[in-house]
Amino acid sequence: MSQWNKIKKTALTLTVITTAITSYAAHAKQPEWTINNLDQPESVVASTDGQFIYISNINGQPMELNGQGYISIANVNGRMVDQHWLKGLDAPKGLAVSGQYLYIADMQKLVKVNTSTGKIEDSYTAPNAKMLNDVTATTDGTIYVSDLLEDTIHRLKNGKFEAWFKSTALPHPNGLYAQQGELLVGSWGKGMNSDFSTAELGSLLQLNIVEQQLSTVPTGYKLGNLDGVIVTEDDSIYVSDWLSGELFKQQGKERKLVLSLKPGLADIGANKQYLFAPMMMDNEVSAWKFSDF
Repeated sequence: MSQWNKIKKTALTLTVITTAITSYAAHAKQPEWTINNLDQPESVVASTDGQFIYISNINGQPMELNGQGYISIANVNGRMVDQHWLKGLDAPKGLAVSGQYLYIADMQKLVKVNTSTGKIEDSYTAPNAKMLNDVTATTDGTIYVSDLLEDTIHRLKNGKFEAWFKSTALPHPNGLYAQQGELLVGSWGKGMNSDFSTAELGSLLQLNIVEQQLSTVPTGYKLGNLDGVIVTEDDSIYVSDWLSGELFKQQGKERKLVLSLKPGLADIGANKQYLFAPMMMDNEVSAWKFSDF
């Protein structure tokens, strides 16, 4: 059985479980719009002006170097602009926008794309990486990239791409979000199996960039197999659990389950109005109004 089939089998089992326990309130919410017919969308990020979104499509096995991965562009009203805007990637996952550039985590490479031309301007290889996953940018243009399988965060600064932080206290880092001198890190959990399930659920961690000190976000909740992390203007943290399909909102020490979707809820993105949810197993991306949460 292929790795992707193992993941789908596990997700199918969880679908049955989560369907049985999902609250009516979570089901009652409906997305503003949905884009269908994608190919394993893993990450969504908004353009600098917030009017467009970029979507990474794995289009194959999650660790396969097949050259079939691509990036789509849609507008924030849910209309596809160019489904195959950038082609020829392997298994693209996390995305970040910094200035006029889109950064893409593509297995062992970080790809830099000029959003004005749609052309790749640079590609940085991480020699010891196994699966680069999420990407985030600081205000000074420094780029951080998680490696899900190596307990490592890589950094691109002044043209140098290197393994910047590695620790056993950082079990399978996935989602990243840079803010105010810290990285918020969504941990997938401890004891990962071949189908990406884990013996222990992951937590939301925070890493001081200057001092490289790692700690647990004050609540310390074991939330799930965490994928995407975003922070809104009111300092609310939203984090997605890939295997359960649950979306959590955290403010201070309060945690709230705001959506219970299907397994495969991947690397969420946002602009001021919408939260964008890539549903990797269902080949679709949906937009949800923050005002509904």
